[in-house]
Amino acid sequence: MNTDIKPASDYPLPDLVRILNRGFENYFVPIELNVSSFLTMLRKDGIDLNASRVLLIAEEPAGLALIARRGWTSRLAAMGIAEELRGVGAGSWLMEKLIQEAHERGDREMVLEVIEQNDPAVRLYQKHGFQTVRRLIGLTHRGKDAEEEHPDILHEMDLRELGCMISQYGLPDLPWQLSAESIAQMNPPARAYCRDQAHVAISNPDAEHLVIWSLLVEPGARGRNRGTHMLKRLIATHAGKTWHVPAVFPEQLGKVFEGAGFEREELSQWQMRLVLVPAS
Repeated sequence: MNTDIKPASDYPLPDLVRILNRGFENYFVPIELNVSSFLTMLRKDGIDLNASRVLLIAEEPAGLALIARRGWTSRLAAMGIAEELRGVGAGSWLMEKLIQEAHERGDREMVLEVIEQNDPAVRLYQKHGFQTVRRLIGLTHRGKDAEEEHPDILHEMDLRELGCMISQYGLPDLPWQLSAESIAQMNPPARAYCRDQAHVAISNPDAEHLVIWSLLVEPGARGRNRGTHMLKRLIATHAGKTWHVPAVFPEQLGKVFEGAGFEREELSQWQMRLVLVPAS
């Protein structure tokens, strides 16, 4: 194949959206972004279009790899290859280039998430040296009636403040989307609430479908079901909604959500990491 790459920053945003959507046609979870949702993704995930790459086959765009960067860490936020070119080596060739460029930038590690059931993608990343950190799961609460007729009042807090608390009390290797930096980058109409040393971040509460982006219980209050109680209060406060926990939450948190009536989804992900420069 006549293969090459170019910086994503060389392309107009509508072209990047078309390339990305094409790269995820008939995928496990089809992606259909528009320019507005693409811009939101760029901002929230810290994606660097100068470091991201468009894959060219015979000088025509055939794939896109989005690279997010924070400090010495880079993340493969998305990599989509046109369906007719999957399984013929294009993805492996692009992955080699991305790792090479990460080395050249001086990055110390590269991270990503991949759907566990997508065997070809998992094998691709393992081939290039990525190691599994943990399984990530998603859950859903399908708009059941609130269990509490008179839910306790939830106190709203600044999303930036919640980000600071996650930095202090959260797991040090949280998936990128749940990290302190990502939560601190969120803006209204997303909301953060606290109650009894438990804290949560959600998407726009006025929408019919809501996403939970963070659940944190302060260390001194853990082991007392504070996380589950917070979720029940949240569901009661916003009764009749359908709740989604994206498949980026560590599996160890599953019982907290299940205790509040959430059901685990079929698809899961692997959180993976490639060490580029060993820590000194």
